[in-house]
Order: sequence, then C-alpha cells, then structure tokens
Amino acid sequence: MDIAEHIGARQSVNYLVGILAGIAGKVVRKIRRPLVVSLVLMTMAASLPVDAATLYRYINDKGYQEIGYSIPNHLVPNGYDVIDETGRLVRRVAAQLSEEEYAAKLERERKLEACEKAMDRVHRRYETITDIDTAERVYEEQLEESLRNDQANLEYSLTALGDRREQAAGLERAGRSIPKELQQHIENTELQIQNLTAQMDGREQGAAEKAREFNEERRVFQLIDCNADQVASAG
Repeated sequence: MDIAEHIGARQSVNYLVGILAGIAGKVVRKIRRPLVVSLVLMTMAASLPVDAATLYRYINDKGYQEIGYSIPNHLVPNGYDVIDETGRLVRRVAAQLSEEEYAAKLERERKLEACEKAMDRVHRRYETITDIDTAERVYEEQLEESLRNDQANLEYSLTALGDRREQAAGLERAGRSIPKELQQHIENTELQIQNLTAQMDGREQGAAEKAREFNEERRVFQLIDCNADQVASAG
C-alpha cells in the first residue's frame, strides 16, 4: 500500500469514528436529560417545607387550655382554635350559641341596623343641631295654631248645641213635638263636639311624642357611630 492509499484509508476510518461518536453523544444526551430533570425535581421537592400537622387548642373540662390532635366531641360546641405545630393560628371556630344567646345576638343586630338607619335619616334631614331646634319650633307653632282653631270650633259647636237644646226644650214646654230636622242638628252637633275633643286630645298626645322624637334626633345627630354602647341604649 502506497502512502496515498494509506492516508485515504486513515481518513475513512476517522470519518467512521466521527459518525459513531456523534451517534453515541446523542444517545447519551437522551439518557442524561431525563436523569438531570429528575434530579432537579428531587432537589426542589426536598427543599419545599413539609405541611405542619394540624393541632387543636381548646378549653378542657377543668377549665384549662389544652392542645391536641383531636377534641372531645362534647367540647366542640365550646369553640376552639386550629393551629399548626409552630403555634400559628390557622382558623378560629366560635362557640355555638344557645337559643337565648342567639336571640340576644339577633336583637343586637336589629338595634345596630336601626341605629345606622336612624343616623342616615337624621343626617339627611338636618345639617346642624340648630336645624332640629328650628324644626321643633315650627312644629310647635303649627300645633298651637291648630289647637286654637280646634278650640274656636269647639266653643262655636257648644254654643250651637246649647241654642238648639234650648229650642227643643221650649217646644216641649209648649207641648209641641220636636222636628226631626232639629233633632238631627242636635245629634250632629254632639258628634262634632266629640270629634273635636278627641282631635285636641290626639294633638296634645302627639305633641308629647313629637318632643321625644326631636330629642332622639338630637341624640342621634351627635353620635359618631353606632358602637356597642349606643346600640345597647337603642330601643
């Protein structure tokens, strides 16, 4: 074999070796890639914190705080805390309410809602305490005028009733019958007097109630918010 043939054969061998090396490299890379990924996932999993066990903190039968992995069934209605092993509060379960406690809770909520509505209504109606005083004064003036009118109408009806009764009495003394028209006038006037009297009594009672309403509006107007004390005093 001459030098040229020797060189050519060596180059062929080198070419074949290069091809085989490339194929082997691809196979190695295909094998190593999932292996590397698996190793990375295992490392990440090992670095993640393990979930802490769930513990329960509650008051036992002797009145002392106790922590355990479970709670006696008869103590569950008293409420408890769910914590982790580090003592961190995860969740708080409130105690179950008795019928009386639940009714009291509903009543507090009702009073709170009433207080909030009252505050909204009063502040929509008035801008200052002076506005409430002015509104009360206007109401009182209108009430006095209405009562004066009622009193005048009452006095007029009483006088008319007296005249008609005197007229009827005169007819009876004369032995004459009382006309139906006169008798009807007397009955109508008596009814009118009853209505006027009831109306005046109602106005006076309403005035007392209205005075309480104005005082309540003053109180509500000065509230900052509907806190527990204010709700407790609300009706």
